[in-house]
Amino acid sequence: MDNQIEKAVRILNTGGIIIFPTDTVFGIGCRMDNANAIKRLFEIRKRPKTKPVPVLVSSVDMARKYLTPIPKDVKEKLIDKFWPGPLTIILPCKTNLIPSLVRGGGKTLGVRMPGNKTILEIIEKLDIPLLGPSANFSNRKTPYDISELDPELVKKVDFILEGKTKSKKASTVIDCSKKPWKILREGVIRIHNLEETELTIDTASSEYILVGLKIGGRKYFKKQKMNFQKAQAILPIIKKILKEHKLSLQDLTSIKVNQGPGSFTGIRVGLSVANTLSHFLKIPINNKSSGKIIEPIYK
Repeated sequence: MDNQIEKAVRILNTGGIIIFPTDTVFGIGCRMDNANAIKRLFEIRKRPKTKPVPVLVSSVDMARKYLTPIPKDVKEKLIDKFWPGPLTIILPCKTNLIPSLVRGGGKTLGVRMPGNKTILEIIEKLDIPLLGPSANFSNRKTPYDISELDPELVKKVDFILEGKTKSKKASTVIDCSKKPWKILREGVIRIHNLEETELTIDTASSEYILVGLKIGGRKYFKKQKMNFQKAQAILPIIKKILKEHKLSLQDLTSIKVNQGPGSFTGIRVGLSVANTLSHFLKIPINNKSSGKIIEPIYK
């Protein structure tokens, strides 16, 4: 594989076009800064010049070089949760750094950090985003396996990187260039809720558990009296309130937990659940970034 990676990088750096597997589909691409290669790619795919193409990056820092400042909510709710992975995010870009053909003449750019180590390594070695549309003629069948590549398309490229895709489904595309955000294509990732959704956990009382949701400013609570251990009760309550609002844990954007004072055991249970969820979901807790441990207050 190392030889294939080096060959792919060499071909791309000399203006070539390659076909490669990603975590979703087989893509076809070239360096984003090579005007001749970009023009040739459009001609090969028979893609309208007014239709922009997505680009693939190897890191968030690489994306930042070509986008106007990434909004905090986009970073926390989408990038931190789904990159690397099958989510293409459209944002305003620095048009002076992006060829017009890539942007379709517009002022935005579709960017994705794929969950494929091989292609990430290639992009990192290029030190420039890689154009990443699917490897098919425009409006033709999308290939999810190397055997599905159109032989006529294969003849027109300079190299094919071997490998397999994971999901066999296209990436989800979401336009975050304006609010409200809009899902343009639902693919692997299903984003049901685009509103700020905060989970509240309060286990400080020795008599009850309080779990709540704050959805776009609207508040909902569930209060359950204690007749068995809180550690056994809290997760089912969270699951129930999420289900009532047709949400999942992945829809949460932040967590608020009562640190105390209050019931010694209760506070520990609530904090343990809240800290674990914050770490797992990569979302803020008590207005602190994910990964920060919230400690109990007993007095």
